[in-house]
Amino acid sequence: MGIIKKLVNDFFDLNTLKHLSIVILFISLISVFNTLDIKQIDAQENQLKDKKQLSFSVYQQQNINSNQLFAPGTSSSTIESSGVSIKKIENTIDLTKSMTDSILEEQKKKNQNTSSVFIKEPEQVPKYFRYKIQAGDSIIGIADKFNVEPKYIRWNNIHLTNKNDVIQLGDMVRVPSVEGILHDVTFGETLSEIALKYNASSDDIIDFSSNNIYDPNFIEENVTILVVNGVQPRIATDTSGITNNILQKEASAAGFVWPAEGPITSVMTYWHPTGIDIGALMNEPVVATNSGTVIFAGGDPCCSYGYYVDIRHPGGFVSRVAHLNKIWVNVGQQVSRGEIIGLNGSTGRSTGPHVHFELRRNGLLQNPLNYIPRTNLTFCDFC
Repeated sequence: MGIIKKLVNDFFDLNTLKHLSIVILFISLISVFNTLDIKQIDAQENQLKDKKQLSFSVYQQQNINSNQLFAPGTSSSTIESSGVSIKKIENTIDLTKSMTDSILEEQKKKNQNTSSVFIKEPEQVPKYFRYKIQAGDSIIGIADKFNVEPKYIRWNNIHLTNKNDVIQLGDMVRVPSVEGILHDVTFGETLSEIALKYNASSDDIIDFSSNNIYDPNFIEENVTILVVNGVQPRIATDTSGITNNILQKEASAAGFVWPAEGPITSVMTYWHPTGIDIGALMNEPVVATNSGTVIFAGGDPCCSYGYYVDIRHPGGFVSRVAHLNKIWVNVGQQVSRGEIIGLNGSTGRSTGPHVHFELRRNGLLQNPLNYIPRTNLTFCDFC
């Protein structure tokens, strides 16, 4: 002990020991502070990490396959944090911007592929066929070809309404795909009114898919529908006041005007029972015979009336001008007497340019010559 004490006294004095103790204490304090800072930083990082886990869902690619979509991946392990149960996301991968772009591009391709897939709807049976008369054809023969009764061919072509009418080579006729009456829906008409008119069933009309009627309370106007199993109503004509010499009838007081300029080429007779024909020139103006509302503007240029316009007038009158080349009005439009509604033509069943003019009152056909002025009334001698 004496030797050790002598060595300590030789190498270390008291002041030296004091200084050494201070250095050791200082180093110890620094170590303690550093430890506390590291723990605080770790706690902050863990807190931020927990917040990110609560706010975001990380996408991971479980099976790396370019043909599959990426889906959110989470484990089933649960931890408790401040009394709130959260899902801890494990084994996720860090998605860089390039990976995000890759996911979006993959999704875009999937969407494009999906949009190209469609379900083919069954083809609808047409409402009617356009048939061109050929050599050797007859109404009965045509009816046999399309499996309908001959009367349905007559009823759907205005120029064949009379049993004595004959078909001509090259004529175009409308043949319904099933037995029924083709009806052009006018402005304001209802399904029940149409069914009643043709003694048909509203359900049969709706069930025929090509009519495209999805709501029995709403039916689109200015389109043609097929009244399945319908019966052509009898053409009723008001014969009161008609004499053999129609020129003696004063009609200008009724307020109607001539729809077109030209001689009368066909009068209203048993073989031409629906109205009169006026021999107007091609593309001459055709006007409203009286003020009213346009209830139909259209038709089929191949057959029957061709392009035509119906107008509802005050007093229960409805006029029709047919075989037009151009129509200048729309359904529902209000027109004034003398207003141009189209241009004359030769569409439909027509042998040349002319205006077919019909007039009905309360549903009954009237002779138009009883309601239009007699001024400049002329007849075609060679027609």
